[in-house]
Amino acid sequence: MVAITDADISYWTEQYRRSKFAFDAQSVRLYFPYAQVEAGILNTASRFFQVRFEEVKNAIVWDRSVHVFDLYDQAQDSKAKPLGRIYLDMHPREGKEKWFSSAPVLPGIRGRQLPESMLVCNFPGGVAGDPGLMEYNDVVRFFHEFGHLMHNIIGSQGEWSLAGGFNVESDFVESPSQMLEEMFHDPAILQSFGKDYKTGQTIPSSLIENMNAASAYGRGDWLQRQLKFASYSLQLHDDDPATVDFDALTKEDDARFNPYQQVEGEHFYTAFTQLTGYSSNYYTYVLDKVIAIDFFSKFDRKNLLEGPMAMHYRRKVLEPGATRPAAELVKDFLGRPQNMVALKTWMNEEFQTPAAR
Repeated sequence: MVAITDADISYWTEQYRRSKFAFDAQSVRLYFPYAQVEAGILNTASRFFQVRFEEVKNAIVWDRSVHVFDLYDQAQDSKAKPLGRIYLDMHPREGKEKWFSSAPVLPGIRGRQLPESMLVCNFPGGVAGDPGLMEYNDVVRFFHEFGHLMHNIIGSQGEWSLAGGFNVESDFVESPSQMLEEMFHDPAILQSFGKDYKTGQTIPSSLIENMNAASAYGRGDWLQRQLKFASYSLQLHDDDPATVDFDALTKEDDARFNPYQQVEGEHFYTAFTQLTGYSSNYYTYVLDKVIAIDFFSKFDRKNLLEGPMAMHYRRKVLEPGATRPAAELVKDFLGRPQNMVALKTWMNEEFQTPAAR
């Protein structure tokens, strides 16, 4: 038997998904041209957060490709009051950062200044004649990053500067956005904007079911890798720097967490950029996920956008921003502290494909 190496695992995982679930990640791209996805995500966010987006055509921007929207509160008791502004810089160009991120532009200060946030991404499109066909993971990433904008805008309505969603504890900051990722397993949401860019045909339910089944495969493996990275970051910062052996520690953690064969001489830590950002606290990614899945478990899967839980979530989790400890926000929404029950269910979740029925 030939061992699968770290360098091969992504390839073989994709081959397994194609074989087991009859799903090729490229097969959904024609249903997700960029303009449709942007409109669909704005519509989904509008319904879920009860806000209205109004495009600002004459806004001052750093590049003419940037889309700008003002947000207005549409909650029943809000009288459509203005909430803030977002900037969407979504396509690659020369000299632009090549990653995907969201960040504040202006802090909100009640009665004095509305918050502004920006999204800087590198999705397909942005060139004349290019529809910008996106993979499913691109769509999920878009909504994830968009969730940070919403958290910051909605959570920056208080009297204190720098108390919005970007300023909560690092082991909570990703939870609201990770929770939103789970919404895109819902056929009704995907089919509201997933249309063949040539024919207008709606993405078939059978393809969504296969896609969901394929995306659920490997969640346990993902968690193992996250635990490896979390342990590695803590160990490096917990030991005397003079005695740290990066390669020996890598092999030790691989033997503990990684079922795949390490590639000799790869030195993965040289590209582990979170070591200089999160330092010893990479565990925050895992804890964020625990909270996110716990949040999502409270929603009615048959009514994700308009049910009462959406506004309960907005009021209890997003609106306080960073004015209260995250643990209190979690408890206010869940009625208890977070636990591992929902994550364990999520890791073992299986979506039935049409062929398996």
